[in-house]
Amino acid sequence: MNELWNSRTKQYQKMIMRYLKYVLNDHLILALLFFGGGIGLAYSNWLKEIHPGTWYIKPLVLIGGVLLTLLGNPVLLLKLPDKVFLVPKEKDIHQYLGKSVKRSLISVVLPTLIGNIILFPLLALEYHHVEAAVAITVTIFLGSMANVLRKYQTLYFDTSLSQMWFHLVVMLIAVGLGVWFSPMGGLILMAINLIFRVVLLNQVFKTKRFNWNHAIDLENSRMQRLYHFFSLFTNVKQVSAEVKRRKYADGLVHILSGKPTLFTYLYPRIMIRSGNQGSLMLRLLLLGMVIEGYSQQIPLKVIVGGLTIYLMVIQMIDIYRPVHENVFIKIYPVSPDAAEKDLLSVMKRIILISAIFLTLIGLISNLSWNFLVASVVTQGIVAVILLKWFIPRYIKKLN
Repeated sequence: MNELWNSRTKQYQKMIMRYLKYVLNDHLILALLFFGGGIGLAYSNWLKEIHPGTWYIKPLVLIGGVLLTLLGNPVLLLKLPDKVFLVPKEKDIHQYLGKSVKRSLISVVLPTLIGNIILFPLLALEYHHVEAAVAITVTIFLGSMANVLRKYQTLYFDTSLSQMWFHLVVMLIAVGLGVWFSPMGGLILMAINLIFRVVLLNQVFKTKRFNWNHAIDLENSRMQRLYHFFSLFTNVKQVSAEVKRRKYADGLVHILSGKPTLFTYLYPRIMIRSGNQGSLMLRLLLLGMVIEGYSQQIPLKVIVGGLTIYLMVIQMIDIYRPVHENVFIKIYPVSPDAAEKDLLSVMKRIILISAIFLTLIGLISNLSWNFLVASVVTQGIVAVILLKWFIPRYIKKLN
């Protein structure tokens, strides 16, 4: 079992490294710098406006802390054939899962750490003592680890104390105790809960039967989420697009289509009804609007507006690929340039709609001619670069 785990760990790490070179590209790093800086600046400005003792600080910390304790998933690295070929070794599966538990506990540290870094200024503002803030932070860390151990208990039959509601009640009590009454008391209670989970999991390993179907389904679900994330940056063969009509987005489809032609009919539907491109476009737009709405710095708002449009277009431009690779398109009696012209038409509409929303939200928080002129000029320059140079260059490269 140890050899099997080591072998699959190497394969998993190799796969992660292969896709990370596409994820950690210049576009993402640039976006993280600006979006992270913008959100950080807006958060900093908000912290300056609130005072210790404000009524909603403790509820915010409680909600954020409990949500952080729900992070983490088992990294099982199990495959579908395992429920047939590994059944004779089921009595030794606890050795494999022991390695998996260690890996999962390590993997939950990073997202919990990021969440705690975001919460820490609120804790420092409210409690004035580093010891209290650190105690609540450690409580949240222990809670996330307890949640991982709880999920491992669900991999076995007849484990009644692994239900989500039980864990949620314990987290609310422990974090709530730390936030409102005694940070050290909450830490001690969470430590006791973690020890209880460790002891209970060891007993489950020894006495319960392993649920192969549930474990493999859980791992497949985790891997699909990972593959979907990687598919935002490159083609991933393990991901198959789920094509379905989204009635709530029909209005957006018609707006993007404009004058109905063959390709203006296809492009918006590819974007909205299949894959992750439509949801990615909306997430980028919403993130840009949040920064525009909360920031008071005109240069930052202008840069974020232009960068948001740029990132949206470079993600959406890939809708041209399935049309270009469809052999039947070359058989139809249509102009060879029609696909490119209609793509530019759809992209113009995306840029125009996005620019209007970003500028209007920016004007709400900073109503000035300086911002309006700078925003329109910057977004206009970005639009010209994308429509006259970037998109034609991309199409030429594919052809």
